Amino acid sequence: MGNGDLTGQMGDVKQEFRVLIRNKNFMRLFWGQLVSCTGDWLATFALMSLVWRTTGSYLAVGGMLAFRIVPALFSGPLAAFVTDRLDRKRLMIGCDISRGMIILAAPFITHLWGVYVLVFFLEGLSIVWLAARDASVPNLVEPDQLTMANSLAMMTTYGVIPLAAVLFSFVTIPSPFTRLFVNGGFLANHPTTIAFLLDSLSFFAAVTIYVRMRLSSPRDRIEADEEQAGFFESITFALRNPFARSLMLGAAVGCIGGGSLYAVGLGYVKQVLGARSDMAFGILMALFGIGIIAGMVALQVLVKREEKPWMLRMALLTAGGIMISMSIIQWLPLVYLLAAFFGAAFGILFLVAITMVQERIDDRDRGKAFAAFHAVSRIFLVVGAGLSSAIATLVGTKTIHVAGLTYVVHGVSIALLVSGVLIAAVSVVPLGEKKARYREYFTREKRGAAEQVDLPATRGAKVTPK
Repeated sequence: MGNGDLTGQMGDVKQEFRVLIRNKNFMRLFWGQLVSCTGDWLATFALMSLVWRTTGSYLAVGGMLAFRIVPALFSGPLAAFVTDRLDRKRLMIGCDISRGMIILAAPFITHLWGVYVLVFFLEGLSIVWLAARDASVPNLVEPDQLTMANSLAMMTTYGVIPLAAVLFSFVTIPSPFTRLFVNGGFLANHPTTIAFLLDSLSFFAAVTIYVRMRLSSPRDRIEADEEQAGFFESITFALRNPFARSLMLGAAVGCIGGGSLYAVGLGYVKQVLGARSDMAFGILMALFGIGIIAGMVALQVLVKREEKPWMLRMALLTAGGIMISMSIIQWLPLVYLLAAFFGAAFGILFLVAITMVQERIDDRDRGKAFAAFHAVSRIFLVVGAGLSSAIATLVGTKTIHVAGLTYVVHGVSIALLVSGVLIAAVSVVPLGEKKARYREYFTREKRGAAEQVDLPATRGAKVTPK
């Protein structure tokens, strides 16, 4: 690709961005997400602190985070049933009002089981909200703006983590200017109260933004004979639909990598890379987050010249290859660089999968697809974390002598190797395209006509006036 083509594509990206930010309805969704996601991460940090103060156990903190898989098993089917039957705007508003009210109970929790109950309801509502949001984006923007719109939505989820961390540190420091922090006072004994209160306010603030958003309801496009579709048919849609099923496979296995890096990353940087403090792991995860953002930005240009199924497969192959490399390399600076590239591949994988669902699944079924997508993604994040932890624990650290040479084998490295192989293996199966087109995509032949041949027309893709 010449410099002229690249310059032209960058110009197209800038023009699309200008058009997108003038879309008042989408920007209301964007600003609402930005506010509520900041509060959501603030509450996540506060819940971790609350569990630590309640139990004094890092295992309990990890268990609380792992418990977030459980709501997906219940709310995923519920989200599949309601997001294509109820007004999605009202559904998002209802979820945020409910979350804003539930989080107010957090400061008064004194037992670990209370935190688990709270997390169950919060995460369950989050699954429903995410399914409604992603199913609604195609009704707010033009089809050629979906990739950029999803990138901005994902940035509101991950880009606010540093801001939320700084805000959490600030609000948990006792202020010398208030008597509320005096010894024996409520805030002195419950230092996370302000964080939970701000999270609640963030949800209510998001609601005031969403009420002004114009969004058509899926009920407007459901035919009368389809109104009687049962609960079971709704929750099995993603399994019965070959396209949705193949995309879920790619996204789910990709999430195994993210869960593995989270679960064994600390042991990896200390045991294998020889880091002396936890700061190295913090830097590793920060670079992973930066890589996700960089991948979103790069995708805006890549999507102009590559088919999405091909990019999805290459993202899986790249992420798997990087994780395999990380299991072998023992030089920290190079691993930092690889972590950033892994984040970029992970971000591209997730965004391309979401965009393909929005483009190819009818609006009447889109909520079902995204309910399954987000539920399965969260489940496999924890599956990846559990699998890697189990492998690292079983293998431990072993010394092997071969031909007079001594090798040290670390269980965390084997865990990363297994995860990398699983991710890379999925890249060689058809994902989101017909098998007849699979080899042409994989060998990058006839790419110009591939997507037009394979893409079915999307029914009901009515765009709300800007």
